[in-house]
Amino acid sequence: MTRNEFKKLQVGDQVSHPAFNETLTIVQVETSYDYTTNPPTPWTDAITVHTRDRLKIGDTRDVALLEKVS
Repeated sequence: MTRNEFKKLQVGDQVSHPAFNETLTIVQVETSYDYTTNPPTPWTDAITVHTRDRLKIGDTRDVALLEKVS
């Protein structure tokens, strides 16, 4: 997954990662804002999945391994 795809993830989206044997459901997102636009544009900075694992956009290796399922 690219960083731009990660920025669009929302609660309820399902993703897969090779380290897990199941589809992961996003239960929480942490939002940041792009203040170069007017009004500021929100984007996803970090996600928490139903297993309580957390992934930040700065974790480039793991973000690249994510795939959106739905």
